[in-house]
Amino acid sequence: MIGAMPVTEGTVVRRVNNVFWVLAGDREWACQVRARLRKEQGSVMIGDTVRIEGLDAANGIGVIAAIGPRRNTLHRPSVANVDQVVVVVASDEPEFQPATLDRFLVLVHMSGLEPRIVWTKTDLVAEAVARDRVERYRAVGYAATAASVRRDSLGDLPAWLAGRITVLAGPSGVGKSALVNALSPGLALREGEVSVRSGRGRHTTTYASLHPVHGGLVADTPGYSHLALPPWPPEDLAWVFPEAAPHAATCPLSKCSHRTEPGCRVVSSGVLTDTRRASFLRFVEELDEAWRQHQQSSRKNEGVTKWSGGAREGEGRRLVRLPGEARADSRRLTNQRLRDQLDDEADDAGESVEEAVSPWYDGPRRRERP
Repeated sequence: MIGAMPVTEGTVVRRVNNVFWVLAGDREWACQVRARLRKEQGSVMIGDTVRIEGLDAANGIGVIAAIGPRRNTLHRPSVANVDQVVVVVASDEPEFQPATLDRFLVLVHMSGLEPRIVWTKTDLVAEAVARDRVERYRAVGYAATAASVRRDSLGDLPAWLAGRITVLAGPSGVGKSALVNALSPGLALREGEVSVRSGRGRHTTTYASLHPVHGGLVADTPGYSHLALPPWPPEDLAWVFPEAAPHAATCPLSKCSHRTEPGCRVVSSGVLTDTRRASFLRFVEELDEAWRQHQQSSRKNEGVTKWSGGAREGEGRRLVRLPGEARADSRRLTNQRLRDQLDDEADDAGESVEEAVSPWYDGPRRRERP
């Protein structure tokens, strides 16, 4: 190939239809994925470290030949190898909602990552108000900072980004794209406004992509005003509230939800402030319902699903097992069709009728306790 370059490694930073853009050094390459790779390793994700081959320097194109190991994956947004999630909330316009911030923080913890917080638009509130909000969350264990694009003040955010893959998450209209533009003006990402009627932000980012910013890669993701909590044991919620986790570890009560139970260490400690406790109680109620529905669904599927290739559920392939009557009918039909031509193989053909499927959800993961 004219202008061909040697094999190299890079990071997938965005996707346009079936073309993946890979950042290798200081250059981006437009790459297709080898068909064999899709069969062997599955789909490519934003944030993947990949090996690219057949590079055509003149046209800036290549082929993704291999996907490196993933440290982690986020599914909303769909990004791999994330080092941190910075939850972005506005000081005003839209109005600051503590419950919304707490929801994002809990979801990040549930994904196995540690969140950080940045308040934007601090020029819209009194300095004391902005400082108090930051200090409250720092006091319970979060890295938090304040920023104002209008005042050219980005707080600790630039230092957080260097050498990391960072996802900016938060409601619509809080200024995630404005932050990225302030950090790297050449990107010129589209910025949204807040609806006068609803008081909520309008979506301006519709897909995830990584942008080189301050020595790291930043994903500006679509904004969400409400995200449902996944199936999760309600008694484990305290473990994703940093101020409550140490007390949950020493709570003497079995299966304690840490709401109002007498003798509960979390309740008696009083570590949850009024607003954080309101969020906690709301989330426990939500998880109660989600976990109940998850267990009911699991019991219904217990007789029709099984796992193979692993000692414990989730370690192997998930298989769909047909009901007994269906399996018997299928064996008879199979043997009848093959008896004349494959007498020696008829018994083998009728041993089982199973269809392998990929689970869309790996199941809840309980937090490891000391």
